Amino acid sequence: MLRLALAELAARWRSTLGMALVIGLSLLCFLFFDAHRAGLEIVFSSFDPGYLVVQSMDSIGEIYGSRLPAGLEAELSSRGARLVVPEIHTIVGGTPASAMLLRGIALDRYLQMEGFKILAGRPLQADDAPRRAMIGVRLAEKLDLVPGGQIEIRGRLFDVVGVFEIGTYADHEAWISLTDAQSLLGWGSDVSVFVVPTDQGLRPGDLLSNDAMVVRKGDSSANLVREWAPMFNLLSTIAAALSVAAMVALANLLWRLAWQRRRELAIMRSLGFGQNALNIYLLGQALTITGLGFFLGTAAALILSALTRADAVGITLRAHFNPAVIAAGLALALLISVAGTVLPALQISRLNLAALLRDE
Repeated sequence: MLRLALAELAARWRSTLGMALVIGLSLLCFLFFDAHRAGLEIVFSSFDPGYLVVQSMDSIGEIYGSRLPAGLEAELSSRGARLVVPEIHTIVGGTPASAMLLRGIALDRYLQMEGFKILAGRPLQADDAPRRAMIGVRLAEKLDLVPGGQIEIRGRLFDVVGVFEIGTYADHEAWISLTDAQSLLGWGSDVSVFVVPTDQGLRPGDLLSNDAMVVRKGDSSANLVREWAPMFNLLSTIAAALSVAAMVALANLLWRLAWQRRRELAIMRSLGFGQNALNIYLLGQALTITGLGFFLGTAAALILSALTRADAVGITLRAHFNPAVIAAGLALALLISVAGTVLPALQISRLNLAALLRDE
């Protein structure tokens, strides 16, 4: 039955290829959107249960939008925080295309709070001269920079001493000393956030002076992912609608092919081939078509992801085709195959066998 099914598809290869393209389109949309959702979650997966962040209330201080006075550090120390690390997190650039994430770090303490891997050059050191910068690997790729080059930040040139990688949105940041950042922004002694360990007298939700609030490290990133969720849900709905249309089209094609071979199928049933044989015949055709569609859709999704870039607030969102995304695409392809087989199989099984044998 499988050989007959494949022979039928080969004889009608134009219809087979056309149906595979329809299924491939739905799988392309599903894989493309789901891979970008996975990429977004990876970029903003910076939750660290070992640290808390003090930021302005109702802000996204870990990325941008928070400004606190330096005097708040004394209040944190009075509440039991023994290690307090001030940082500046903001976005610089005159246009969306030139937007860049900037982090000002306390050179004598930042190594205790952030784990990263140096890919080239060296990290910033406490005795470094002003106008030194360490940049993330994604920013280095975007600007084509290596250690020894210079990066322009708000009209001032900084010498790049190293390129680092963390695996989150920080890979799109430029890190400079806290004093350089304060001077560059004209903030005086103000900072964006204070980072403190979790076991030093503070808890998430604590309110402080100057409308400051304690949150878990990574909450700002999680909030951004939640803000993007409605858009990805809409895109997923579009992909689901295309998949349903592909199921209907596949069912119509299989029914048409089976109807054209209705007399041959009736003869085989009269010779002892049961309903399961018919199901195998139809399912074999469905799996072959959707398998081809999955291959075409996956290849197209990979190519399209490589050719397109989604830039927002200094971050380039990349598609991430992890095993979970590929497995979900395979599951959808299998669902299309099974759903497209059920209706033709039921319709053929209900036809009168004797009438089919007399049919010319």
